[in-house]
Amino acid sequence: MPKGKKTCDSCGTLTGPRAFVCPNCSHPFAFKAQSKEKKTTKIIKDFNWKDLVKGDRIKVSGGPYYVHKGEFIQMGYRGKFIVDCLDEHGIRAFGQDRFNGFCHIYMGPDIQNKETGVWKIKHKLMKLKPRETAN
Repeated sequence: MPKGKKTCDSCGTLTGPRAFVCPNCSHPFAFKAQSKEKKTTKIIKDFNWKDLVKGDRIKVSGGPYYVHKGEFIQMGYRGKFIVDCLDEHGIRAFGQDRFNGFCHIYMGPDIQNKETGVWKIKHKLMKLKPRETAN
């Protein structure tokens, strides 16, 4: 089978990777089901990080980086975290997926450390909140 194609289980026709049904026999293709977390979690993008409280779940990306010979090396955290407390320069949190330990998520002003050359910039945050389920 060529790269970037998929085969219909019913008739064997090759189709593009994004097809929902086979163009030859109209047989539907099986797709990966959404995770339970994706269905039950609401993402809030616009909020003040200083309003977070202990126990809030957040998704983090971006943050401090280092530039070496024109290459950006990420130094910040990524993934999902549970907030423990806040301080004047950021959020103290426990990792929920990849980073299982305690960390400090920097949210202070953008500065460069003259000794190390690391640029300290704010992380990007999204607040994860359970969806209200209708019964």
